[in-house]
Amino acid sequence: MVYIIIISTVLLFILVYVFYTGIKTAIYVRRIVNEKDKPPAFAPPSPKNVIRERFKSSLFETAITCLENEVEKDCALESIIEKLPLFLKADSWSFLLTPNNDEWRFLFWSKDLDFLPLEEVASEIQISGEHIKKVIDTKKVLFIKDTKKNSLWYQKHSLSKSWLGIPIMVKNEIIGVLNVDWFKQAKVSKFERELINYFLEDIDRVLKTVFSVSEQFLSSELDILTQVYNRKALEKYISQYKSDTSKKAVIFLDFDNFKKINDNFGHTVGDQALKILTKRIQNSIKSDDLIFRYGGDEFIIIIDEITENISIDIIIQRIKSTVKTPITFNDMLIISSISTGYCLVPEEAPDIEKAIEIADKRMYLEKEIH
Repeated sequence: MVYIIIISTVLLFILVYVFYTGIKTAIYVRRIVNEKDKPPAFAPPSPKNVIRERFKSSLFETAITCLENEVEKDCALESIIEKLPLFLKADSWSFLLTPNNDEWRFLFWSKDLDFLPLEEVASEIQISGEHIKKVIDTKKVLFIKDTKKNSLWYQKHSLSKSWLGIPIMVKNEIIGVLNVDWFKQAKVSKFERELINYFLEDIDRVLKTVFSVSEQFLSSELDILTQVYNRKALEKYISQYKSDTSKKAVIFLDFDNFKKINDNFGHTVGDQALKILTKRIQNSIKSDDLIFRYGGDEFIIIIDEITENISIDIIIQRIKSTVKTPITFNDMLIISSISTGYCLVPEEAPDIEKAIEIADKRMYLEKEIH
């Protein structure tokens, strides 16, 4: 009789465990919903593997849909990355670009953060955001259960009670940090943390595999927003062509009062306007001329084989003309202008680095006149 009771108890425990595992798995699986179907509620033998495969499938479906519909690369990246905070049932989220040698900035975020001065927040975090810096230094996920009691946390505008920082990496290089926020204290279980690490591996694999058809997206020398060369690429160019004596022109340009566009229309519209204007500038120069995003709304253009001031004046006027053409975006009319300065190499400067310095000063002289 005692043996029967023991065996019955063991069997009951096994049944309860299997049933609990199945329900728990079904709850997690149902958070990863595809467009056309809903996952069945069943009890698989390996919950983590099933959930991971489901998530991986969802990532690839999203990426392929973006490619088929020719969605812009930053929008595709957003569609992929937002899967994590949705899965974790976060109250808000944001993705912060964290380049080594440039200003940090938020690339995209959930709608409930639209009211925040995100440029100011990004600047604050770059200076004093020890929680973000720890994620970058360790390349590991960091969870802060109570932001008010954590010494790493310092954000004036934050509503977060609990926060999760997730490093987003491509080719083992961090491109930014995904901020996952809860407005009340939350708990991230050990099971969820393990799944997050699996998801990060899959996100990295998806970005490398699917977007390999567009290597520009993965290039650490391209600005993700505008898809022109970034400051890192400019520094590499300067070092490679330090002793180059060929004739070149360096144009330094800065958008006038671009902050007003962000303030009046919002950062999302500002980003779209900057992408459109950058594309117009690209179309105003030859394909073999180089354009670099120097930082914020500042750009540098390097033009080869130019010898006369009159030629560079023509190019600058063409760029200014195309930038002045109003942009219509969601029934909003956006008008912009630029200030420029230029310098000829080697006539006015011995190298590109010195030419940038001279062109920058001349640009500010023109800006003061406006």
